[in-house]
Amino acid sequence: MEELKPRRRGRCAGRGTWREQYRALQMTGAEAAALIRDGDVLAFSAMSNWPRELDAALAERLRTQGGHVEVDAHFIPAGTRLLTPECADHVTYNTNFFGVERTLAPMGNVHYVPTHLSQTPDWLLSRHPRAAVLTCSPPDENGWMSRSIWGTCLNRRLLEQCELVLAEVHSDMPYIESDGPFHTKLHVSEVDGIIETSGPLVETAAVPGNEADRRIAGYIADMVPDGACLQLGLGGLANAVGENLVYAGKRDLGVQTEVLSTGIMELMKAGVVNNSRKEVCTGRTVCAHLVGGQSLWDFARENAAFCQKEIDFVNDSRVIAQNRNVVSINNVLEIDLTGQANAETVGSCQYSGTGGQLEWVIGSQWSPGGKSILALRSSYKDKAGQLHSKIVPQLAPGSVVTTPRTWVQYVVTEYGVADLKYKSALERARALIAIAHPDFRAELAAAVKNL
Repeated sequence: MEELKPRRRGRCAGRGTWREQYRALQMTGAEAAALIRDGDVLAFSAMSNWPRELDAALAERLRTQGGHVEVDAHFIPAGTRLLTPECADHVTYNTNFFGVERTLAPMGNVHYVPTHLSQTPDWLLSRHPRAAVLTCSPPDENGWMSRSIWGTCLNRRLLEQCELVLAEVHSDMPYIESDGPFHTKLHVSEVDGIIETSGPLVETAAVPGNEADRRIAGYIADMVPDGACLQLGLGGLANAVGENLVYAGKRDLGVQTEVLSTGIMELMKAGVVNNSRKEVCTGRTVCAHLVGGQSLWDFARENAAFCQKEIDFVNDSRVIAQNRNVVSINNVLEIDLTGQANAETVGSCQYSGTGGQLEWVIGSQWSPGGKSILALRSSYKDKAGQLHSKIVPQLAPGSVVTTPRTWVQYVVTEYGVADLKYKSALERARALIAIAHPDFRAELAAAVKNL
């Protein structure tokens, strides 16, 4: 295995050992905030890796002394100090995914940037940030820190081009194994300041699946052959799929996925996932981000069965297609009778983001023997308790098409599987109506004549 070498020269590079550099680089959050200039563009990491010490110190400075900065990031944690009404005139925030962000958008300074997830590094580079700030694990015996849980939000290419790189070192941040090209480590000698921090890491509770999810998962499990390489999303459906794969006795599954959750951890523990037949990083689970809680952090910590990689590697459709029998499983909010899939907006309101869905839809279909699966519950109830179909004649005005109909392959609801690939518009509509909620099938059939 090729030895990693630092590539960026931090403020203390070359001055003694890495331990001596670490001590010399230590500073407080207030001292780090003092290095930020009025008008700076800042790139921040996400969720557990959000730099909480600098966030608090910089917010305090902006409130008391004035000034303005631009922050570019995604998946902010709740309680972020910079994104409060008190700082709204001092901070412009750009993001390519909405989570907590959707509740902050009414402030007027939170803006969505449409990109595929693998484009995150290039999007951030296009903003020309002067400073990058992230949270890392404590260094290993050679001075390498893991960018860890959400660390791939800030790509190495970005870090190497920033004038200022500040690292908050969290004592409980797990060290995730990573090596080779597109690795996710950062050496002490590559940073310009270190702020030690502690406190609870941001956890994402596992969402239990309902009966519809379990029925959908059963159909999906039947579509996964032994030796397949999986990409799973988040939520109750993903967990239900994992449970079904164990129950169905699947063997030798591999994983390459943008987000690794507790469901995949359970598949690894059960021996269902061993990555033995995978072509990319054979024998190791490949991921960009880890979403879960303490049990996942403990399982992933220094676990040689993992190899964390940059998001522009993990989600590159050309890399995905190097694995055989890739099965990508993604959620959508609604789909129309032509096959257009919306996974990110409610009407014209941004709800989540484009993410990596289309990249996986394409990569899995390029994979020899691969399958792309889009899953959704057939219906939902609004706040008044009225039932609505998620399979609709046409997407609502303002809705975004996340996956165009030309790339949609399998669609799964609790009522079955529709294969839309290479089907006519009429055949597509009939296939989707067959898996719609029974209460809406007649209404949808009446709309077919308008296609």
